[in-house]
Amino acid sequence: MKYIHYDGTDVLTGDLIADAVADYAAVLGANTRTDTIAVPSIGDDGALERTTMLVGPASELVVREAPDDELEPEDPSFIRRLRDAAEQCGDQRPVNADGRRRFVGAAEDD
Repeated sequence: MKYIHYDGTDVLTGDLIADAVADYAAVLGANTRTDTIAVPSIGDDGALERTTMLVGPASELVVREAPDDELEPEDPSFIRRLRDAAEQCGDQRPVNADGRRRFVGAAEDD
């Protein structure tokens, strides 16, 4: 599980979902574009919900580890939609200073 800190709020979601959101925001930023996404998340009451986020060049997201939970949300179709949208976003790719391969076009994540 991971938290996405967004606009003063912590959004609790699955590891792969949080990483995909951060990567997608970086691609959008590199291409000076924005998008509104409905992120699968866990509400304060523990129920699965969707949290709408506006992501793009001005996004200031922080992703950090959260306590593991057996109810970690997984949503492969949401992640696939982000990957596909990133591929359509433009030719620019964000700087990758940490050396890890980003999800966009990464075969190991397909």
